[in-house]
Amino acid sequence: MSYRLYTVDRSGRLQLSRTFDCSDDEAAVEQAREAAAEGEAVELWDGGRLVGRLSKLGVFTSPTA
Repeated sequence: MSYRLYTVDRSGRLQLSRTFDCSDDEAAVEQAREAAAEGEAVELWDGGRLVGRLSKLGVFTSPTA
């Protein structure tokens, strides 16, 4: 599956960070955690589906949670 990782700037706008392939959402979330560990809030997308958000503290929230 192809995922897109976006950083969230201070005004709440999304900036494309990178694209990558993973076998499933769980693996993609782990890769997103590495980016969030740098102190940036990120959103993880699979096509038009929001997989979830990671806060600057690395807390993951799913839109279905």
